[in-house]
Amino acid sequence: MLLLSLHRTLIPRTLSARAFSVSRCLRADEKSKSPRVKWFYATDIPIRKPAWFEYKKEKDPEKFIPFSENDSERLEKAFRKFNGKDNKNDSTQSRSVDVNEDRLFKVDLEKFELSPVFWDGPVFEVRRGTWFYKDGIPLSRKLAQEIEDGYQKKKHLLRGRDSEKDNWKLVREYKQKVQRFNDKSAVQNNEEAADDSDYEDIVDLGDGSLVLYCTDCDAVIFREDMKTKFNLEVLRNLGPTPASLLSVQKLQRGFTDDLTDTILDSLPSNPLPEVGEIFQKEVTKVLDPTSTKPEMLSDDTQNRQEKNEIESDYDHNLSQNDAEREVDHLILCVHGIGQVLGSKYESINFTHSVNVMRNTMRSVYESEEEYHTMAYGDKGSSERKRNNRIQVLPISWRHKIDFHPKKALEEVDDEGENRLPALSEINVDGVKPLRNLVGDVALDILLYYDQKYVDQIFKTVTEELNRVYSLYMEKNPNFKGKVHIMGHSLGSCIAFDILASQPEDLDKNNIDTSKHLKFDVENLFCVGSPVGMFKLLGRKNIVPRSAKHSDSVEDLVSPKCKRLYNIFHPCDPVGYRMEPLIKSRFAKFKPESVSFAVRGFDRHVKGLAKWSNDIQERIVQASSWLTGTKEAPPQAITASEANDENALGQILTSLISNKDTKKPEKDSKKQEKEKSKAPVKDLKPEDLELLLKANSRGRVDYCLPMGVFDISLVSAISAHVSYFEDQDTAGFIMKETLSVNEEAPKLKKVIYY
Repeated sequence: MLLLSLHRTLIPRTLSARAFSVSRCLRADEKSKSPRVKWFYATDIPIRKPAWFEYKKEKDPEKFIPFSENDSERLEKAFRKFNGKDNKNDSTQSRSVDVNEDRLFKVDLEKFELSPVFWDGPVFEVRRGTWFYKDGIPLSRKLAQEIEDGYQKKKHLLRGRDSEKDNWKLVREYKQKVQRFNDKSAVQNNEEAADDSDYEDIVDLGDGSLVLYCTDCDAVIFREDMKTKFNLEVLRNLGPTPASLLSVQKLQRGFTDDLTDTILDSLPSNPLPEVGEIFQKEVTKVLDPTSTKPEMLSDDTQNRQEKNEIESDYDHNLSQNDAEREVDHLILCVHGIGQVLGSKYESINFTHSVNVMRNTMRSVYESEEEYHTMAYGDKGSSERKRNNRIQVLPISWRHKIDFHPKKALEEVDDEGENRLPALSEINVDGVKPLRNLVGDVALDILLYYDQKYVDQIFKTVTEELNRVYSLYMEKNPNFKGKVHIMGHSLGSCIAFDILASQPEDLDKNNIDTSKHLKFDVENLFCVGSPVGMFKLLGRKNIVPRSAKHSDSVEDLVSPKCKRLYNIFHPCDPVGYRMEPLIKSRFAKFKPESVSFAVRGFDRHVKGLAKWSNDIQERIVQASSWLTGTKEAPPQAITASEANDENALGQILTSLISNKDTKKPEKDSKKQEKEKSKAPVKDLKPEDLELLLKANSRGRVDYCLPMGVFDISLVSAISAHVSYFEDQDTAGFIMKETLSVNEEAPKLKKVIYY
């Protein structure tokens, strides 16, 4: 039997908030004669997607989240202005409003759509919330307007109805009637039909549904076959109460703050797995003989992915100052290989990766005073602890290249059939999982060796860099800062070669935007880059632009940027060095070590080193006392050693070394003398001068720190694809970006192999 649900799980605080909401709604209505408006946008079902998704909308969205208070007020103000009598036919009136974090999205007020500003992405429905379901979801624009029109016609009948009566007392009084209502709501038998007088406060929606207005703030929607005298009595009395009435949808007129509590609490913080986990899964499948077919994402899974991204990647409650923060540095990120995997896995999405990097930079920035000083100096500012003054935007190109491993080329023969098959159609049956992985990941590198696709890639990336830059300047006309490019994997090769093709003197007002950049590049960050390998295979040297004397030298390449960085993880099998391509003798130098981005972890590693020194000393003292021999205490592990790639290995090796093996005194002194010769030397003036021309920091190759416990083979598998999620990468790029005005060093020490 269906019984009355009294919502006993609701705590008193929620009920009191709800009662307060009703009274507040009434007070607001008495003042303004209109409901309090709140703007929302869908996150689960897009209206449409970019063409390459081949997407077709099959149902309406069900999940909506609110815009920030500031954005909602701006949208409402623009909406009223756009729909004013004087502006309805004004074609020059702006019909869009930039919204959300850093104004990365825009709302079309004519179509009620939300879309990204700087990249191609899904387009979602926007709703101007005036009437709401009990779970806080706003009604669709058409339905809300019909119900509001009906309210305006019926509101004179609602005077005197008490919205703040004791709802729970009513529920108890009507308990038996509610049971009867719920038992008979599906099939009405022998109930007295309502007459015309019972319809005074009811509006027919014309689709088999009726709306009954209970109070100035509450209404219910129910089926037309439920319109009996008994049911209408129950609905009028219990419509605004917590009583659960089957086949009845309860509505609220006007927004109240409690409606968003459950919505915002349900938003995920980081629901998607890390990219490294995805590639580990792929490699595991390669070893699984039962795995033969690639997994393709369904539309529902892709929609869920986009929902998670839009809900977790952005801050949804920004103030106006946070949303309109000052920016001094624009970093444009060019993706590398493996974007085709986006059709199989939720996390392989470059926009999401860039969002993760932007958020990682922000969290690292907020945790360290050092970065605050870099961004603001001694200047006090309300933004000092929140705004790193850096914007990061994606440059996506793979979807515009007309080659897909699962699709045939758009070339037909004389009979109208595809002239060439798809790559997947020429695979042999053996080791299919491995072939699928190679096709999805390594194919992009193979395309880079075919002149047709190289030309396509260069043209596409150059045009996209110019488009995003121009659009950013249009949206931010006061931006006078620096522009940087970050390229990951193959993306670094593309960015490097594009910059190498830029002429020295170029009129920015008269250029071919498919070949030349509209802007000067301050820093080029090559991350996980195979540039060194490609240039070695091409028998080319890398020369700083300021050291290049002629454009006709075919065996030299010189990217047009002020500072060149080559950043790699020690486990990355795709990352190669660049400095030996500048001068072969630079191969003797170890790459510059990158410090941990967050000091707390750095201190933890050094603490482990100090702990190992204490243990060593006590073991030596104990063994000397037992054996009666004297031995020099071990050399302490220094802070620089703790930062080295093998910190854990040094600690463990020191702990297990055999200290009670007595060595000849002469050999011992010889070893101590050799050990005292640290392989650290000053760069020769001519070498430092050459490296300073490539990078005013005096180095090009930078090696990220390996975590103390990051010693497994798994790290080698995932290192290449995890840079955007890595704190140390984000911290280093942020540090170097903020320090562009620092003076070049006059001396530079390097560690030799």
